[in-house]
Amino acid sequence: MKKFVFLLIFLLLLSVNVIFAEEDFDYSSKEFQSIVSMLSMEGHSGDDLATCPVKQTYYNEVAELMAQGKTKDEILNDYVDQLGEEALAAPIKTGFSLTAWITPFFLLFVATFLVYFLIKKWVRPNQTSDLNREFIDETENEILLSVIEKERKKYF
Repeated sequence: MKKFVFLLIFLLLLSVNVIFAEEDFDYSSKEFQSIVSMLSMEGHSGDDLATCPVKQTYYNEVAELMAQGKTKDEILNDYVDQLGEEALAAPIKTGFSLTAWITPFFLLFVATFLVYFLIKKWVRPNQTSDLNREFIDETENEILLSVIEKERKKYF
């Protein structure tokens, strides 16, 4: 019976410690803010803490996990395990997520080069045709002048 009472008192003290730890938890600490800022909070991360129940739930969960002694990476991994990568405000910088972030920029870069070279290729023939056109214009002028000269000699 003494062991049971001792165990009951111990559990009550432990639960009171956790309750006080959550109530007295400093939400403005750097470690807490760094964890909370990395969570997307289902689109409620920009809401006011006092009025948003979703944000309050996330804050309380993170405070509870920190009170249990979990590190930042462990807490974030718990959220990723439960909700997937959507739980994070920014994607993980490894594997498929990194590929998904880099691929659009890479394709935009390649497309820009393709457009640049296509435009450059289209512009070059026009430059050579302008030279041919000048040559043709000069020849036409010479022919026209010779015809005019012949006609002038005929009649004058």
